[in-house]
Amino acid sequence: MVAFVVSLFLQQRDADIEHARQRVLTLAAQSAAQQAEIMTRVRGTLQTLAMIPEIRRYQSETCGATLRRIMPFQPWSTGFALATPDGRIWCRSGLNASGVLTVADQGYFRQALATKAFSTSDFRIGRSSGKAVLAAAQPLLDEDGTVQMVLLAGLDLKWVGELIREAAEAPGTTVTVFDAEGTILIREPDPGGLIGKRLVDNPVANAVFQKDRGVLEDIGLDGQPRIVGFAALDETGGRIAISVSRDLVLGEVNRRTLWGIAVLAGVVGTIVVGIWFLLDLLVLRGLRDLQQSASALSEGRLDAVGTGAAAGLRVREIGNTAQAVHDMGAALQNKANKDQLTGLANRRFLESKVRELQKSRPGGLGTLALLCIDLDGFKPVNDRHGHHVGDAVLVEVARRLLRCVREKDDVIRLGGDEFLVCLSLALVDRAMPMEVASRIIESLSAPMTLDGVEIRIGCSIGMALWPVDDADFDTALRYADQALYLAKQNGRGRIEPYVAVLPVGVRTSADTDAHSDAPGALKDG
Repeated sequence: MVAFVVSLFLQQRDADIEHARQRVLTLAAQSAAQQAEIMTRVRGTLQTLAMIPEIRRYQSETCGATLRRIMPFQPWSTGFALATPDGRIWCRSGLNASGVLTVADQGYFRQALATKAFSTSDFRIGRSSGKAVLAAAQPLLDEDGTVQMVLLAGLDLKWVGELIREAAEAPGTTVTVFDAEGTILIREPDPGGLIGKRLVDNPVANAVFQKDRGVLEDIGLDGQPRIVGFAALDETGGRIAISVSRDLVLGEVNRRTLWGIAVLAGVVGTIVVGIWFLLDLLVLRGLRDLQQSASALSEGRLDAVGTGAAAGLRVREIGNTAQAVHDMGAALQNKANKDQLTGLANRRFLESKVRELQKSRPGGLGTLALLCIDLDGFKPVNDRHGHHVGDAVLVEVARRLLRCVREKDDVIRLGGDEFLVCLSLALVDRAMPMEVASRIIESLSAPMTLDGVEIRIGCSIGMALWPVDDADFDTALRYADQALYLAKQNGRGRIEPYVAVLPVGVRTSADTDAHSDAPGALKDG
């Protein structure tokens, strides 16, 4: 849109400049044509007057009266006169003497004598009026072609005044008339007082004399950038130049352009604000909700997905998408954190739990009893009855483990025949985990009938407390695993708690007897 406006501005600018060029050229050409038309009328009028008997007899008492009678019918004339071949004024149309008694020194008069034909002067400053005038001469010849008298006429330059009034309708327009020598005879307006000055070194004055007609753009006679149209004035060698201020020509289009740009800026601003509001209301807020849901999902905070959405915005496509992300995340997380065979939590769930526990303050979540469980006698089941029976045994083990714990406790399959039970304890208590471990050993030791086959297995359990035995969960879990290893070394089918004061594997007979008498302790069968 900006490019379009700039393009329109440039087109309008060029159009206005071209319009100004054509206008000043047309005015100059019309002025030159008007002057030529007047000269034709002057020629015809003088030739007609030369045939009037009162004029041809050139009697002073009748000559002046005759010339005065025709004056009202020739509005272009400032007066008529009759001169002798030596240039002396014989008679004139005016009643009062003008002070000019001879024209012998005038070039147009001498030219008329030499050519015996109609002749005109250049534009010049009148000797009596002090204004720019134009004179014409028509010789009166006798029968043998000798010049007897010369009929003179002065031209009124009213047409220049009319041109000035027409040009003045456009502000910043000037009218200048040069004679053949480059002297300014007429200039309107003329605040610099240039009338009567010959401008031989001015670029504009020189340029208008290079051709008969044309347009130029240059620094004008007043020192301002101008568009100048000029034309030659026939039979005089002079030039008429019409100029207009270039800044004024462009000023209007600049104002229109600035107004257009302001309106466009307002429209664009309104559109942008409207689009921003609609996008924020209908799209961006929903997308932010979707982003919050995705961020919460990536952090595993499924309950937080979509909670930042504003009321009424979690609808339609974006709201449905956010809800779908929530549901998909819940499904993926549920699938990723569960063992596919037994339905128990898996090692991935344990890793997530470990990260959560590591971020928490030790003891902030209470105490966890970690029971590491390893099945005894499971490998022969796979070897003797096949893996499908072994899988069925693992599924049954999972069901029995879940029956031995509370809903808030976690039962995790670490892999193969290894399991982990995490018991939540309000206080530091070793007796309660020992009782649960005894129930587990008793439950898993009971016979299983699967696919018509009776299966007998058992288990060994190692126990540690977090953060009692160690503030680091991984370390506490390793202690429980070490206790499990000790339980298997000491005869299987038994519970071994982690004892921090003794190195792993170093037992006294008293300790062994004590653990043998622990509730739920079984001999390896």
